[in-house]
Amino acid sequence: MRALPLVLALLTAACWRRTQSPAYDPDAFTPPPAQEPIRLVLPRPTGDPIDLADHRGKALLVLAFTTDNLASQALVRNLERVARRHPDDLAVVAIAGDAGAPSTLRVTLDAYRQVADLQRVELTVATDDVRNGTSALGPVEHVPTLFFVNRAGVIVRRLEALLSEAQIESLVAPALPPR
Repeated sequence: MRALPLVLALLTAACWRRTQSPAYDPDAFTPPPAQEPIRLVLPRPTGDPIDLADHRGKALLVLAFTTDNLASQALVRNLERVARRHPDDLAVVAIAGDAGAPSTLRVTLDAYRQVADLQRVELTVATDDVRNGTSALGPVEHVPTLFFVNRAGVIVRRLEALLSEAQIESLVAPALPPR
């Protein structure tokens, strides 16, 4: 019986917490888990894989989110708007941390895409290694969490905050070609 609280604590720690993320601080910097190009293959809701390495040469924003989190919903819309302005130079991949059967997630994410009018944001589903914090992204403790991956494929920023379009633009500006 004494082991039960420990087991419950470990299980809770491994899950994505749906707590409010801290306010955005442009000067705050959380070091990325690694200083080398990340390798991460994620399933789309249809089951087809997407390899983040396929976006090398572009700025890449990777969002850990849940469909029922309001800050996540707002950030996904802001990311979509920014991605539409930079279709050739910016890719956005959103990883849904929602639990559920694959068929249910497929329907939920399809509805989410339609309601948010997502054309540039690529929706994917969290794998076990992403959920457990053992992927190249490291542990995800809050949603939304946004990872900025440079053109070489290295995570250079990790932000746990709701960002405006202007904040996203200033975040990715150094990785975009001059206009």
